Amino acid sequence: MNSLRYPLGALVCWLAFARTLPPVLRRGREAALVALCASFGCQGMYLAMSTPTALTGKLFGPVTWYNVSVQMWIIAAIACQQVLLIHWLHPREAARVRARRRLALLACVPVAMAVLFELALMHGHPRNTFVHPREQPYFVAYQVVYLTAFALGKAVVAKACWYYARLTEDKWVRRGLRTAAVGACLDLVYSLGRFADIFLVHRGWDPAAWADVTRTCLTVGLTLNTIGWTAPLWGSRVQAVQAWWADYRRFRRLRPLWYALYRAHPETSLQPAPRSDLFALWDLRFRLHRRVIEIRDGYLALGGQVAPGLAPAPGPDGSQEERARWEAARVAAALAARPGRDGRQDDGTGDRTDDAVPVPVMSPDDLDFSADVRWLVQVSRAFARIPAAPAGPVTDRPAVRA
Repeated sequence: MNSLRYPLGALVCWLAFARTLPPVLRRGREAALVALCASFGCQGMYLAMSTPTALTGKLFGPVTWYNVSVQMWIIAAIACQQVLLIHWLHPREAARVRARRRLALLACVPVAMAVLFELALMHGHPRNTFVHPREQPYFVAYQVVYLTAFALGKAVVAKACWYYARLTEDKWVRRGLRTAAVGACLDLVYSLGRFADIFLVHRGWDPAAWADVTRTCLTVGLTLNTIGWTAPLWGSRVQAVQAWWADYRRFRRLRPLWYALYRAHPETSLQPAPRSDLFALWDLRFRLHRRVIEIRDGYLALGGQVAPGLAPAPGPDGSQEERARWEAARVAAALAARPGRDGRQDDGTGDRTDDAVPVPVMSPDDLDFSADVRWLVQVSRAFARIPAAPAGPVTDRPAVRA
């Protein structure tokens, strides 16, 4: 599992490090940005160095100085996150003082870890498994120092991120902070599992049964933490892709209604109808606006033409879907009854009714453009479900309007 789990987590961390490094090089005096970039690098180093089992040892094998150096990268990442939070919460001058004090306090952790591990080596190579903590007192003290600093640091990050997520109005900052808080909580599962490995083995706890759970929680937690911290950087791009996809779907769903009106009145369009909308990938916002305008022009070109026998319009209590189906039926009937269809000429005896109400141009509620697009999409989908929806033969294309 480590050969897959840790490299993927390290890749996410290194991508975040590479994404935040250029701003650091341009604006190196911003301590919060430097701390954020450094935290990604430290987490990436921890996950990358945890991958080779030839150096870290197999599950619950002997512990070496290499293992100690790996865990110190986590302490460094926690220190960077603490500095970042301090610069978020306090003015610049006060933050500098507080950050120096916090770093001085956290610097005691790796020093204590190194001293305790050296004392543990005097009794032979420590191991992650033992029957009772009294067998390896110095190594147990080493683990307690490391796990306590780890748990306290993650608890502070989780609390701060979740609290400030409620205060921000930026959607992606809020999502990112909550994601980072969830990741920090998952990291706490790792520390709780490791504490159980130390103090509950003599009471029947099986470390091997929970090893994959604790390590997976740690990897996923670090990954979510990285994704959450970087969400404000890539969130706007994701939002742009989502908006593009929404426009693309609406553009294609408007085609049945638009194409029927285009065939009846080609003069409403500035360009010949494409064979397909599948490859309409550029200028979608302009294309969508243009398609809506051409549908409206096609509505106006139909005027008050209706076929007799059309069902009455839904009442005020009718649903949006019912009104869309009736609107689609009305457009289809108007297309079928238009003068000149099937070679007939308008001799004054056709289906035109002078007192007919024209087909509505805007949505029923006369709302903004987005609401009108949603309404026309509903009408177009209902129109496409009408059996053999009449569109009429394509006439010779007149001169394009200016």
